Amino acid sequence: MTHPTPIMQIRFVLALAVVVGAVSSLTACSDKSAPNEENFTAAVNQKLASSPQRCLPAGSWPASAEPTDHGNPYAFYDAGVGFVSAGLATVKEAGPNASTNFRKKAIFSLTDEGKKILVREPFQPYPNQQTGRFCYGNIKLTKILKWDAPVTIGSATGTTVYYAYEITDAPKWAVNEQLRAAYSDLANDIAGKGQATLPVTLTNEGWKAAN
Repeated sequence: MTHPTPIMQIRFVLALAVVVGAVSSLTACSDKSAPNEENFTAAVNQKLASSPQRCLPAGSWPASAEPTDHGNPYAFYDAGVGFVSAGLATVKEAGPNASTNFRKKAIFSLTDEGKKILVREPFQPYPNQQTGRFCYGNIKLTKILKWDAPVTIGSATGTTVYYAYEITDAPKWAVNEQLRAAYSDLANDIAGKGQATLPVTLTNEGWKAAN
């Protein structure tokens, strides 16, 4: 009977360690409950697949603004000029007279193209105006940036995932410089610098969006 030599025993132990390590690694990678990039990527992508398009804030048209508000980021005037530059609106001056409180006004009205692509709100609060949003594309995940340490409260375990994204299928009007200057979220999205967070919770099927 041949007895294993010390060298053979060492080789066997090393080979066994490699096999155990590979199995452990494979198990860790396939563990859907693990808080890792692979699982959080799947959770974010699942959420984004059912998310609505990115849109500008809702507005009512025709819209009015005062030309003296040029440069004021809290006023609509510069955004209105951006819509005109992008071909979605026209502008005409009104006043000063009693109907404009004796101030000069800029009246922004939608063009045919603007009316065509405006996504109307289900509830229209003003009978002589159209209220809606201009949407400019879908979000595509580019990178998981980080996540908070998971916290368990009672029977629920959750965390927050931070990720970067880009916009796909952006329309031509969305790259207009004046509109991007008026809407910082649009500017960041079109530049591929968008970032967002997603609360996720641990389920029997792995990590899922919490809302």
